[in-house]
Amino acid sequence: MIGWIAWICIALTIIVAVALTIVVMLQSSKDGASAALGNTFYGANKGKTLDGVLSKLTIYLGIAFVVLCFATTITVTK
Repeated sequence: MIGWIAWICIALTIIVAVALTIVVMLQSSKDGASAALGNTFYGANKGKTLDGVLSKLTIYLGIAFVVLCFATTITVTK
């Protein structure tokens, strides 16, 4: 029988997976032109733009997804 902690882990994993998919789909594509902007004002302030925020959010959600997958596996197999 699966306990309530396992159900919470499963629900959080699904929520984070859906959020990660949405955030990745919202990002603009990275082409060769964006690499040339490294020394411009945009390149220096990339973290403050929508693409920068989405990029950081993708990293955080990816880490959360991996951790939740491990936690879900541990709680379900107990």
